Amino acid sequence: QPVVHIAGTNGKGSVLAILDAILRAAGYRTGRFTSPHLLDVSERFLVNGLPIEDAALCAQIAFFRDIAAGFDAPPTYFELCTAIAFRHFAQSGVDAALIETGMGGRLDSTNVVSPAATAIVTIDFDHTRYLGDTLEAIAGEKAGIVKPGVPVVIGETKPDPLRVLENTAQERGAPALVLGRDFDCAVEGPVWDQRVTYTGPHWPIAAAPLRLAGRHQAANASVALALAGILQPTFPRLDERAVREGLAHAVWPCRLERVLDEPTVILDAAHNAAGARRLAEALEGDYALVLAVSEDKDAAAMLEALAPRAHPLVLTTFANARARTVESLRALAGGIPHRAAPDMTAAIEEGFRWAGADKPLVIAGSIFAVAEARHHLCERYGAYSLRF
Repeated sequence: QPVVHIAGTNGKGSVLAILDAILRAAGYRTGRFTSPHLLDVSERFLVNGLPIEDAALCAQIAFFRDIAAGFDAPPTYFELCTAIAFRHFAQSGVDAALIETGMGGRLDSTNVVSPAATAIVTIDFDHTRYLGDTLEAIAGEKAGIVKPGVPVVIGETKPDPLRVLENTAQERGAPALVLGRDFDCAVEGPVWDQRVTYTGPHWPIAAAPLRLAGRHQAANASVALALAGILQPTFPRLDERAVREGLAHAVWPCRLERVLDEPTVILDAAHNAAGARRLAEALEGDYALVLAVSEDKDAAAMLEALAPRAHPLVLTTFANARARTVESLRALAGGIPHRAAPDMTAAIEEGFRWAGADKPLVIAGSIFAVAEARHHLCERYGAYSLRF
């Protein structure tokens, strides 16, 4: 099956969600591997938007357990997930496999594929312990997925990391399509009812409804459209109708997602400084904010982006070993006015006290945090169920 391989700090999942919806609208069968999951590990392995069934997942684990029994060292959790995805997609007879890196790119376990196209969405500071502490170093690691002669779509626009990506593509003879140079997008309308216009090779798309909320999703959509254009000779049913339908129906849970309406509750998996800045830009007016952050993230920068319009700011934690403690988060907040809650359930209840018709409750800071929040909101308040 043709493979699309994608890397980047933020935006990978959104790009693949849009591309997946476009391919399915054209009548093609897709496999999509993303990480981490929200509520259940089966979400990582989607075929036509449906998670792998429990029995099939257990069978895959048993298969690879037998193989790994002869290894000197067992595979990592992510390596096992990668192997399961590849085998499940092959057995499911997908027409296209959409593969997201776990971290970085050069040394990522997904970087064994022979893709039909690759994409690098954005470069920003995250996982600096492993990828480097400069944007250029991080770009070099992400650029590890670029393959000789294979087209690459670049969604990064900052000059320094862009130069690294373009140089790598040139060195490897990989034709590069660059956002702002070879293709571009514009967005109009309110954040919850956006329309995008795409200009670039293969097809112009004017004022197409985009279901994913947030101005930043227009750039992600344009990367997906550039990838779809590269794939069109292989998938001839890809046309403007499929593109517009895919843009209008793509979903990616907990990415600026409204899960309740009265009052409005928004979940966003912003888990690093860049994601927090994009979330703040997408929101209008003041909001009640519940924030919980992983220990290895730049919580101070996230607070700087999100705290100014948070009234109140409720700091909490989540039930995972990677969670930053409430005390640690409060120390980083310093003089920023805030409240504290011992756990996510208490934080949500505190947030509801302040949310109203003109002030949404926003829950953000970690994929683990929004997953825990969603579980509570579904069980107690009937929040919208998970869908892909």
